[in-house]
Amino acid sequence: MDTIFKLILIILLIISSYILSINIGIWSIFPIWILCGLIDVSRHKTMNLKLLKEYFYGKGFLTFILSPLNLFTDLLSLRNLHTFKVEDLPKEHQDEVNDVISLFDKNSKEIGKRFEDAVGDNRSMLFYQWYGYKLDKTIIDFNKDYKYIKTIGVSLFSEKTSTSRHFGPLRITYRILYNFNKVQNEGSFIEADGRINKWKYNPLFIFDDTLIHQSFNEEDELRYCAFIDIIRPSYFDNIMKLILSGVGFLLKNTRSIFYKNWKMI
Repeated sequence: MDTIFKLILIILLIISSYILSINIGIWSIFPIWILCGLIDVSRHKTMNLKLLKEYFYGKGFLTFILSPLNLFTDLLSLRNLHTFKVEDLPKEHQDEVNDVISLFDKNSKEIGKRFEDAVGDNRSMLFYQWYGYKLDKTIIDFNKDYKYIKTIGVSLFSEKTSTSRHFGPLRITYRILYNFNKVQNEGSFIEADGRINKWKYNPLFIFDDTLIHQSFNEEDELRYCAFIDIIRPSYFDNIMKLILSGVGFLLKNTRSIFYKNWKMI
């Protein structure tokens, strides 16, 4: 059923694009772009006027601009469950996720030392890989050439720190967060399109980060999370990798733009 819906969607988009281009020429791109944005944002279970405003005029604007690309990747990919367990992913994806998670457990103390100078800052971020580009080589195991995992980093929240509601820009990958310092209280959690995941009970959370989400640390303890992006399971892996490679090249030096409110380690 999901495949049929995707085929119907692309046929309708092609037909509507053709009709509009005949009648209004190049200006047809604007209604088509808005249509893509409406289709994209309508995936939310928490749809309301506030969310629409945030998507089209707030922190979701870049996600709106990239909605045609995101919808195209939907057509190439397996069904999007919005939030996932490791078991929902194909075996090869699972193996890479489990490998990286074990590396975070193994190197948790060394990672903590890298953040010693950042303690006191509200939010800090360290990237070992960014869209496949090697950045930090202090832990060489994080510089492996993975087939599906393309971004590996760490986010640190200080005590009583939260993000605002926001959207990730691209749906070529899924976001994996892993709380490897194992917080002990319920006030440290993430909310993604209405679903709340408390790190105390579920230290691993995989989700589509183009849906609106917000992270909270309302406790008097630090919260470390592995920050991992993995290529979406797809019918056309090579095309997805090619797209991501191009995006990675364009975004190679843009971390400070996406994470301007974070201290970069």
